[in-house]
Formats: sequence, structure tokens, C-alpha cells
Amino acid sequence: MRNKIALVLAVAGTAGTLSACSSSESKFAEELKAAGFGTVQPTSETEKKTKKVGGRTVKSSTKVLEAVVRVKGCELEFEKVSGQSGYWLDELHVNGQEPDWPGFPENLRRAQVESMFADASRKPDGFTSCYKPNEP
Repeated sequence: MRNKIALVLAVAGTAGTLSACSSSESKFAEELKAAGFGTVQPTSETEKKTKKVGGRTVKSSTKVLEAVVRVKGCELEFEKVSGQSGYWLDELHVNGQEPDWPGFPENLRRAQVESMFADASRKPDGFTSCYKPNEP
């Protein structure tokens, strides 16, 4: 009898965790859509960390939500830490590569991304191969 109760509790806990994951991802998708980005399919991954504190090992994990959106021919990856407000532009994907392009402000809207693409600032390697100014 105890085993059945434990099994039911384990299944219920797993179902609750899965629905919380879906909820976080859908909220992130809605946040990006509200910022002007079209179809968004977020995914999540858990980053696990361990740290020695005295003689003990402390383990922690952080859930990071990711979504790739297409703007003017380029694929941009946005990230967000689950449970925190705001998101940031993490990477530009160019021909299967992810060149460095540091210094993005957080919570970019689509119009800001488009103006950043069009301005004269330094762009990462390969940017011109993906950028199509006439593409929606």
C-alpha cells in the first residue's frame, strides 16, 4: 500500500514539474511575441552547478529558457532565466556558427533589433551573409 501511495505522489510531482516547465516556456514565448517577434518555439535546459563549501558539496540548478527567432534573414537566440524578469539576446546564428557579438542591451524589441542591424556599428563575422534588409 505504501509503495502505491509513493508511486502516485511521484507521478503527481512529475506532472506538476512538467506543467511548470510548459508554463515558463509559454510565458517566455508570449513575452517575445509581445516584443514583436513572430513565431517562437522556446526550449529549456537546466544548468547544474556544484560548489565546495567547507567540507560539504552544495548543488544547485538553474533553468534557462531559450528561443530562436528569425529577423531580416538572421537567426537570433534569446535567453531568459526561468522565474526572473527580462530576457537577453545571447547569440546570432550564422551558417551554423555562433560568432561573438557582445554588448547587447536586455529586453530588445523587434524594431530595436532591426535598427541595430541597419546601423553602422561593428557586426560579427558572417553577419552580411545572413542579413537581408528587405526580408520581413
